[in-house]
Amino acid sequence: MVKNTGSTGDPGEKTMKARQEAIKSYIEERGEVGLSELTTRFSDWSEMTIRRDLAFLEEQRCIIRTKGGARVLPTSYGVTEDVYGEREKRNFPQKQEIARKAAELAEADSGIFLDAGSTIMAFSRLLPDKNIAVITASPNIALEVLRTKQNPTLILLGGTLSRKTISVSGLHVLDQLRDLNVDTAFMCASGYSEEAGFSVGSQNECELKRTVIERARRVVMLFDSSKMETTMPFTFARPEDIDILVTDGAFPKKLRKQFTLKKVKIV
Repeated sequence: MVKNTGSTGDPGEKTMKARQEAIKSYIEERGEVGLSELTTRFSDWSEMTIRRDLAFLEEQRCIIRTKGGARVLPTSYGVTEDVYGEREKRNFPQKQEIARKAAELAEADSGIFLDAGSTIMAFSRLLPDKNIAVITASPNIALEVLRTKQNPTLILLGGTLSRKTISVSGLHVLDQLRDLNVDTAFMCASGYSEEAGFSVGSQNECELKRTVIERARRVVMLFDSSKMETTMPFTFARPEDIDILVTDGAFPKKLRKQFTLKKVKIV
């Protein structure tokens, strides 16, 4: 348990800041937490004190309060992507849930594209060991498939490597994609809003994703609900551009209905 270094009464300013920073750091580490989890983790502080701290942190635009707790503040428009290592730690249970569902959509004797990102990494680990041609622009995804599977054939695209997304992009990649046929593209996004659709922080990444979607017979979007109402600078797809949305149980019912009306199957 985290111990309160201040008094049990009204804390001093330094103790209050330290407490709020501890709560903020814990939420950033976990991605999203419930109030009950916070009161258990910080057992020396009352629920009322934690609620007040959450309200303060939200006012300071450090977090977003939810009905049952709080979650990290989504990346807002114009801010670049977080580094890959930071994203991989967030919302791990949701990513595993999405990966398990998506694994059932990988068909033998087909060509699939695996996008970059931490959710796709979780998916690649659960990818069935079948006769599949795997195309990817992400070296770490390719290595993961190579390390854990015997049967898939790997096609790794070449281009300029991004340190943040661990994927390659550029005109050379687009030229390669235009010569490839993709049965199913397993894609991901950095954000989604009704106004902007699915978006990312890099123009090169946006162009790559658009080209893949154009080339694919079927598009499967792997998307966890923590990225809702996040708008990045570059839109690469809208609901009508995808065939299947694989998400977690927290995806809003209102949006589920809207996607369904656009003939998107939700898994």
